Amino acid sequence: MPLFHCNFFAHTLGMPTNVTVFIPAVKPEPDMSFCDIYPKNKKYRTLYLLHGMNGDETTWLRKTNIERYAQEHDIAFVMPSVHNSFYTDTKVGLAFFTYLTKELPAMLAMNFPLSDCREDTYIAGLSMGGYGAAKAALTYPELYSAFGSFSGALDIETVGKMASDTGSLSLFQSVFGDPKNISGSSADLFSLSENLIKSDKKIPRAYLACGTLDALCYDMNIRFKNHLDKISFNYDYFEEEFAHEWDFWDKQIKLFLDWL
Repeated sequence: MPLFHCNFFAHTLGMPTNVTVFIPAVKPEPDMSFCDIYPKNKKYRTLYLLHGMNGDETTWLRKTNIERYAQEHDIAFVMPSVHNSFYTDTKVGLAFFTYLTKELPAMLAMNFPLSDCREDTYIAGLSMGGYGAAKAALTYPELYSAFGSFSGALDIETVGKMASDTGSLSLFQSVFGDPKNISGSSADLFSLSENLIKSDKKIPRAYLACGTLDALCYDMNIRFKNHLDKISFNYDYFEEEFAHEWDFWDKQIKLFLDWL
């Protein structure tokens, strides 16, 4: 299948950035014409697939079998790079959330045969990327019909406490500011999901998964799951005996595509 490594100047970020794009390929048959093999008017369902901390636009490609999964499901994959920004318009730095949800889709629409229909657009990610996917879908449910979080860092207040305990509070503050101001803010998934339920907007389908041996994220996934139960937010949840590891995420992305 065609694999594109794109570098372009992102005006939101004020600098060049990279994104990897898969487009499914038609399996050629002996009697097919080039018009059949390369259809001009087809628009593909699209999954924005987000990396975790210390990853980039190549991480999913290097660590999993997603190219094969994408081809099997006839779905385009978009994998951006956002450094360690938590897919957020950071307090000190760059507007990565605006880039992800506004500028990147506009650039892709101009250059790739991707459907612009909400029902054909999904977003998912692992760890930090699970947070980013949930935040995007809960903030802009009109853009995504489903989201997936695999071992997601879903409780940012807890992430702030962990950052303080591990000596990385300055990084957290550069992204989110004072941890005491997270609750009820646009960074708080608990608040975003509750506000969405109270609105008259369409609710995206939600897929949550976490390993029971995941010392980093399991407890916060259970807290978020319990919160969704409390506010009657429909979701599907999966857990298995895995840690914070690629064997789990490779399995989950395949299951997520089946679920879609």
